[in-house]
Amino acid sequence: MNLSDLDWRYICRYTVLPVATAAVATLALVASVWTHGEQQEVFAQFNANQHAMHRDYDALVYRRQLVDRYHRRYEQFHDLGFVGQESRLDWIAVLRETSTDLTLPRVSYAIEPQLKVVAPVQSIHAGEDIQIHLSRLQVEMGLVHEIDLLRFFDELQQKAPGLIKVDRCDLTWQAESAATAAVGPNILADCSILIFSVITSDVGSGVSTT
Repeated sequence: MNLSDLDWRYICRYTVLPVATAAVATLALVASVWTHGEQQEVFAQFNANQHAMHRDYDALVYRRQLVDRYHRRYEQFHDLGFVGQESRLDWIAVLRETSTDLTLPRVSYAIEPQLKVVAPVQSIHAGEDIQIHLSRLQVEMGLVHEIDLLRFFDELQQKAPGLIKVDRCDLTWQAESAATAAVGPNILADCSILIFSVITSDVGSGVSTT
């Protein structure tokens, strides 16, 4: 049988449509595979961006929590008088008030000039925005009993501005007899107290109130 003997019209009638259908299906399959690959890349990029956004959001929430935590601590230090300019007038008023409240027989004091403290470890975030200052308060007082000294320091911790540390305290027995010890000051306390204050950039540096 030769090719010329074939009925091409008949063959085309029943083969063109299946072949065209197969070609269209092949093109649709290729287009679908290509589109699927493109969408997978877009989805992978979107998923990566979403994870990055979640990480950034978590980091932002964590930093906000840190800011809130340290802001509350800063406000507490500010209310205590630890942050801000040192007020020596307030210290004198507290010393007089405490001496009166505890009925101490005699109290004398002297505050040395304020010095800048060189911190042993510098924070790379603070820089020059934070300055630590220190004043030394020398106090001599007459006591009837040792418990008066503890009450004195408790009053200072509660009322005096700033952060204080008792650096040294020497007690000397003064009474010569039991009768004198019962009615008058029988103990001489010679104490050295360190007063710390912090100047931040929002407060500004300056001369302490004297």
